[in-house]
Amino acid sequence: MKNILHTLVVLVLSTCYINSQELSKNKAFDILAKWEGKWQNSAVFEASAWIPERVETRGKTESNLILFNNYLEIMVYNGNSVSKHIIRYDQMLRQFNRWEFRNDGSNSFWTGKWNDKEQTMSWNFIDFSNAGISGQIIETFKSIGEIKTKVFMEDKNGASLLKINGTKVKL
Repeated sequence: MKNILHTLVVLVLSTCYINSQELSKNKAFDILAKWEGKWQNSAVFEASAWIPERVETRGKTESNLILFNNYLEIMVYNGNSVSKHIIRYDQMLRQFNRWEFRNDGSNSFWTGKWNDKEQTMSWNFIDFSNAGISGQIIETFKSIGEIKTKVFMEDKNGASLLKINGTKVKL
């Protein structure tokens, strides 16, 4: 029994290590700095369980490195909706962490992995409620001044809860 447990622990830890990415503090800073600045947002929310009909929005985003450049603080303003995102690279876990706080009191947590070749950050939603919700944010840096974003969230049966296509253009 001890050997089986030991084998399972080794497999789980090996999988976590393989799926992680080790970045230097400078490389993590360079990645976080890609979001820095003022941006014009546009997004299309497709009809889904959480959004009954297609909606287009426009807004602004302001992003700044804070606390000795260890965190990226992002403020998103879309009409009456305001949210704050905090992003950092966790050297120990070898992943990016993203906390989102909205003015309606809701919040979410995501873990991210950077793909240098594709210039893409892929975020995976962590469902602390155990409701079976899965989600992904894919941010593609098309240039220094443009970010394309896709957001998908599904319930445990695969039904679409949220689907967003967005663009940020640097001001």
